[in-house]
Amino acid sequence: METTPGRIVVGVDGSEPAAAALRFALGEAARSGDEVDAILVWADPWVITPPPHSLKGAGRDGVSRLRQRLTTAVHRVMRDEVGLEAVRVVERVIAGDPAEVLVAESASARMLVVGSTGMSGLRSWVLGSVSRHCAEHARVPVVIVPPPERAAVAVGPVEEVVEETLPFSGTA
Repeated sequence: METTPGRIVVGVDGSEPAAAALRFALGEAARSGDEVDAILVWADPWVITPPPHSLKGAGRDGVSRLRQRLTTAVHRVMRDEVGLEAVRVVERVIAGDPAEVLVAESASARMLVVGSTGMSGLRSWVLGSVSRHCAEHARVPVVIVPPPERAAVAVGPVEEVVEETLPFSGTA
């Protein structure tokens, strides 16, 4: 039986947490045969109207810079990681609220991958959390990749991670 490849949507903004998310998404796609939909979402700070949003506010040079930022981020991760050359990547720049766009774009995907900036407390509450919004509202599994300084030591498919079993001493 032939299966068709799925899509993995990943949010990319040029930051290190987004690079970690992209690295995860590309690695997963290399294992599964899925394609990666790398999306950079641009939110016009001057627009307070509801969707649909436009890239017009970024200007022609701004849109080119956004596309270049996305392409650079994708190429940097693909250059630095082994075994990703066969992964098909679609790069898109979309205007709107990052959390809402990623949730909407992932509706027909196999999974959504986002990075976590590691914000907590008041900053997260005031600024909002894209990863939290995605986890709460997406209709597909969401992978939130922690910042590199908090990343787990074991990396790879679950089947390859070996847990060490400690002997039970019988005392509390």
